[in-house]
Amino acid sequence: MNESAYREAETRFLESVRIHPQESFVRLPRLGASVRVQTVGSGPPVLFIHGGPNAGTTWAPLVSRMTGVTCHLLDRPGTGLSDRYVVDKADLVGFASHLVVDVLDGLGIERAHVVASSFGGYCALHSAAASPERFLRMVQMACPALLPGQQMPPFMKLITTPGLRHFIGALPPTRRVQDSILRQIGHGKTLDAGQMPQGHGDWYMALTRHTETMKNDGEMIFRLRRGRRFDERVALDEATLARVTTPTHFLWGADDTFGDEEVARWVVGVMPNATVEMIPDSGHLPWLDDPGYIADQTMAFLDRVDQAPIDEGALS
Repeated sequence: MNESAYREAETRFLESVRIHPQESFVRLPRLGASVRVQTVGSGPPVLFIHGGPNAGTTWAPLVSRMTGVTCHLLDRPGTGLSDRYVVDKADLVGFASHLVVDVLDGLGIERAHVVASSFGGYCALHSAAASPERFLRMVQMACPALLPGQQMPPFMKLITTPGLRHFIGALPPTRRVQDSILRQIGHGKTLDAGQMPQGHGDWYMALTRHTETMKNDGEMIFRLRRGRRFDERVALDEATLARVTTPTHFLWGADDTFGDEEVARWVVGVMPNATVEMIPDSGHLPWLDDPGYIADQTMAFLDRVDQAPIDEGALS
């Protein structure tokens, strides 16, 4: 790890969107690891949990447009500047079910809104099913990870192929490879239009070059596979989704290759208090395609915390 080189790139990215978070390190005794949390803003707390391979700074274009809330950007264990930690298949559900509670306890927060994406979405849903009393409202960005039958995109198949994954992991990252990954998860239109957030590409390149994020999350993905697919035994099953009573809104990219509109409608149909909006021309990380709109929709939903629960299984 080259922490100083990573921090330099991260600072440039954060300054480009005009946010200056405060950094803290939170010990998670249950995992025996510390995680980094960056905090910005004031108001009700919002915990952000990213997918992988990624880190908390990916949310910067979104949180820079959110006002009236305190945003806590977590580097998941094993990513960004958090301690090394690789989730194993046998421990996955326990890890996911405790993550939100453990981080909130470390921050001294009783209840919070949660905004989550991909594998972070998987963890947030398990945590909400296990400890609903710690949640206010939740926004899920596009398709959560590990839904039943979910396919791996080509880049995940490569980094989890025995005999290839260590060789591929040793190759220096390039912008061409980075753009290819973004296209594989549904962001081709934004790339072609030259509308990716300024500075995001350089920051993400530094994340893959100068931290162990790709190594640790790649190892996790490898452990969660079964053949060329994710192991169905760790899938986010219908019973778990049905236990998530937290008011939840999905902002689901219509071009998300992990799950289409049919999958989105199945998910919110199973959950007792969920809605979904399909976002045109948007992929797996919809805030990268249109951070302003996604921020507005996120704040509109979180601001409804004192209103009556939303209609069961509603769709928008």
